[in-house]
Amino acid sequence: MNENMHGAALIDRVIDRVGQQGWPTADAPDLCEPVPLAPEVIDRLRLPGGRALPPSLRRWLAYDSSWLAEVGWYEDAREPVFGDRGLGATAEWMYGCGGVMAGSFADFEKLLPAVCLPLVGGSDSRRLLYLGEPDSTGEYPVLVTDIDDLPYVAVMYPGLDVYLADLAEVIDLDLDTYTSLADHPEYGPRMREHAENTGLGPDGLEFHELDWLD
Repeated sequence: MNENMHGAALIDRVIDRVGQQGWPTADAPDLCEPVPLAPEVIDRLRLPGGRALPPSLRRWLAYDSSWLAEVGWYEDAREPVFGDRGLGATAEWMYGCGGVMAGSFADFEKLLPAVCLPLVGGSDSRRLLYLGEPDSTGEYPVLVTDIDDLPYVAVMYPGLDVYLADLAEVIDLDLDTYTSLADHPEYGPRMREHAENTGLGPDGLEFHELDWLD
């Protein structure tokens, strides 16, 4: 495994890019003035359920906590308290309350019961960090939800590290489909871990396929 392509080392590359040039996409909120968290604040932060932060998030928060407040993870950038919404409530928040399709994502919670944190990107699709089981690097999967046809959920990135690196365009990823990274030479092993841990499999699941899991 190339350490520079994962975790805190990859986030360092993101920080260099964003610090010098900003985000290259209009999807991401502007980062005008970073608000770094002190090491002692980061040390006492815990994910919902009391688990430690993944390496990517620890490194990012040491650089800035304001961007994730803008994205919708918490209200106070200096004393973050992570949200506790499940997949259904997170989807409704991202797509807009009252959407019939978005409301259907609550049915996925039998399979995906953990807390979700919203991320940017997409129109008929949205991305979120799923705080289920971490992979062997300590990172949690970034899922994609889609309402273009039937409600659909899949593992899109193996962690916040790779998601942010793609958003910042510091790595060149060929994402022909939502699940393309399952075959990536560097990220494929982590993607397969998350595909198994979440029960979504390598191709994700549509709403009607949940009946097969009963």
